[in-house]
Amino acid sequence: MLHKKFIISLFLLIAFAANNCSMAKSSDNNNSSSIVSLLVAGSSNAGCAVTSAPAINSNLTQVESRARTKYSISTCEGAGFTSLELSQTYVTKGAVGTSSSSLLSTTKDVMLSTSKGGTNVEVTFVLNTQSSSLDVIAYGTGNPLDGPTYRIATGVQIQYKNTSGTFANTSKGGSVSAPIPVAGTSYTYCLDFQSTPNGSRFLNGFNKPCAELTETERGSMSFYPIMQMMMVPTYSNGNRLGFVFNGVTITSFTIGSIVSNTEM
Repeated sequence: MLHKKFIISLFLLIAFAANNCSMAKSSDNNNSSSIVSLLVAGSSNAGCAVTSAPAINSNLTQVESRARTKYSISTCEGAGFTSLELSQTYVTKGAVGTSSSSLLSTTKDVMLSTSKGGTNVEVTFVLNTQSSSLDVIAYGTGNPLDGPTYRIATGVQIQYKNTSGTFANTSKGGSVSAPIPVAGTSYTYCLDFQSTPNGSRFLNGFNKPCAELTETERGSMSFYPIMQMMMVPTYSNGNRLGFVFNGVTITSFTIGSIVSNTEM
C-alpha cells in the first residue's frame, strides 16, 4: 500500500512540475509579445515625435555647434501635436494645411539666441496645388504668430516679409539660380535666420537639406540661392517658430544653429 501511495504522489509531482513548466513557457511568450508590442508602438509613433539630429559645425566663432532638434509630424493629429508642444489650427492629420488659416506653431520659445548667430530651420514639405504657399515664421510672437518670414509658393521665386509687412522677392548669389518650386514634389529647404555680431539680420536659404551643403556653398554668398540682406524685420519680438501652410503638407522640421559661414 505504501509503495502504491508513493507512485501516486510521484505522478502528481511530475504532473504539477509539467504544468508549472507549461505556465512559465506561456508567461515567457506573453512577455516576448509585450516587448514586441512596445517596440511596434514606439515605431508607429516615429511620424509624430521629437528627436535629436546631428549638429552642423560652423566656422563662425560665435555660432555653437550643438545637436539640432527634429520634429517629425507626418502622422500627427490633435493629441500628437499637443504632445510635441505644438499648437495647430485647421491642420488635418498628417500635418496637412488646406488654407491660409492653417497654422502650426510651437507653444514655447525654441529659437536660438541671436548672440549665437541666430537659428536655422530645415523643413521638408510638399506644395500640393498650383496655388499653394508655405510661410516659415521665426522669432515670432502673438496669435496668430508674427515675425520674420520666408514664403515658399508654387511656381514663383522665394519671398520674404519686409519691414513694411509686405512680401517681396528675395535675391540670390551670382553663381546660382533662384529656386522655383513646383506642385506635387517633396522638398527640403535649409533656411537661416541669421544675426551678426554688429546687429545685421540676414535671411539666407538653400533649396536642399542642410547636410548636403558643401563648404563652398556655405562659405560664399555667391552660392546662396535664397538671400536677403536688407529690410529684414527685427528678431527681438519673440522666440517661437510657426508655419502657415496653405495647401501644403509638412513632413518634418528641424531647428539648429545657422549653416551660413559668411557675415558682414
